Amino acid sequence: MDNAIVVTYELACKDAEEAQMAAVAIAYEQTVELPVDFPLNEEITTRIIGVIRQVRQIGDGLYAAEIAYAAEITGGQIPQLLNVLYGNISIKNNIKLTGVEFPAQFLDNFKGPNYGIEGVRALTGVYGRPLLATALKPMGASPSELAAIAYAFAAGGGDIVKDDHGLVDHSFCGFKDRVIRCIEAVERAADKTGRRCLYFPNVLAEVGVIERQVEFALSHGAPGILISPYIVGLDTVRSLAVRYPIAIMAHPALTGTNFQAPRHGITPSVLLGTLFRLAGADICVYPNVGGRFSFTLDECSRLNKALRGGLGGLRPSFPAPAGGMSLANIAEMAALYGPDTIYLIGGALHGYDKDLSLGSRVFMDKIRGFFSERVETPAANSNAAVSSCDINAGSVNHVSVPKIHMAFNEDFRWDGVTPKVYKTGGQLDFKAVTRHELIGTNEEGADFDLRYFQIEEGGFSSLEKHVHVHVIICVRGKGTLHCNGIAYTLRPLDVAYVPPLHVHQLSNDGKDGPFGFFCIVNHLRDKPLRP
Repeated sequence: MDNAIVVTYELACKDAEEAQMAAVAIAYEQTVELPVDFPLNEEITTRIIGVIRQVRQIGDGLYAAEIAYAAEITGGQIPQLLNVLYGNISIKNNIKLTGVEFPAQFLDNFKGPNYGIEGVRALTGVYGRPLLATALKPMGASPSELAAIAYAFAAGGGDIVKDDHGLVDHSFCGFKDRVIRCIEAVERAADKTGRRCLYFPNVLAEVGVIERQVEFALSHGAPGILISPYIVGLDTVRSLAVRYPIAIMAHPALTGTNFQAPRHGITPSVLLGTLFRLAGADICVYPNVGGRFSFTLDECSRLNKALRGGLGGLRPSFPAPAGGMSLANIAEMAALYGPDTIYLIGGALHGYDKDLSLGSRVFMDKIRGFFSERVETPAANSNAAVSSCDINAGSVNHVSVPKIHMAFNEDFRWDGVTPKVYKTGGQLDFKAVTRHELIGTNEEGADFDLRYFQIEEGGFSSLEKHVHVHVIICVRGKGTLHCNGIAYTLRPLDVAYVPPLHVHQLSNDGKDGPFGFFCIVNHLRDKPLRP
């Protein structure tokens, strides 16, 4: 069978004959879901049903069965892949998924991690040693209290601070308030230390809210998020990684249902390693040896190999062992895991000293004792929040108090508002466009900006994409919105919406005079990117 996904199952059987029969039953159950003796045409038998590669004894009453499935039956997507790998048979006993190998053609369907190990290092500017991370806790603390923890950790030299995985949009600690305060805290610490600490807010919400939380976090400068793939869904994570330029730290919550039974479930290396990485996890958190949820040393080693080893063209992911770490076993951790690891230290760090910045420095010095650190200028965060989508433009129409009334003139100008060049700096091409800042730059205190743009005949705005959304209302002439390859004609009072990261451009292709439109965007938003 060409282009096959080869899956290894561990079977508990009394003898080789029973193991062979169990393997055949799995091949049928995971594909056609019919009895083995059910009559089928030759095409289905040869193309769809899994092929038994081998069944071999690996222990007393234990057998390893390798089954090859045609990659096409997965539809090239994660939900059906999970269904094929372990769907119905997860309800059976004595079957454990222990390995999976993908053909290159199948892996080409997936982007995987946006950053990977090297990309995350570039964001921090730190090379040659493990990164130090901690979690903001406890639940019940206010946004300002959690921000104070984030500041202390960053000021002490920590590399990554994340929300605890139980922090959501609580009434006592709102998501937006927490994100704003914690980003401000790590940026303030960076001004003091000259080093960058990354803040990853926890994204856990109902369908429809998750993307809005991601967009909010990115628009305020967060380089990535913490998310629990087994709770929100692996394909949700994959979709976020494809749609947004974020680093994803994956939390293992709920996956433990696969790890506790010795003869059932999915091994950590397959689930947290291969599958989480396939879905786009740049960092994978897992229970370290010796912690309260600890994996065995062998499980940790296999998981680290799955995250950092070859997987087609997908970037390697950072292993992030958590729990069971203290100053006393940093040397052991260094020997076991090497430099391309993130030490997620919680209780031991918080309990070392009331001054978390002191504890962070002590732990960091201990880590540096085993590795040669190299520090470079951190990579620019393209998602940093700005108050104007005009790159390198200064404040325009800035006054000390907002204008309460701007009278409209017949030539599509407003009293007290001077038209400006659409963009400055020359990073993105445009032609014959002017901008009128109406609301947002005059200290109105609004969460949105209202601008009027005018494109003359033959003119066009820049071809770009960004995380924040646009709302466009045509008020003059006729123009065209090009959005993700589709052209929409806009006439007066037509309304258009540009979703996050949709490549778009507006143009005036006719000879009917100027094309004018209002544009409404978030006041704090990310900079435009080239497609």
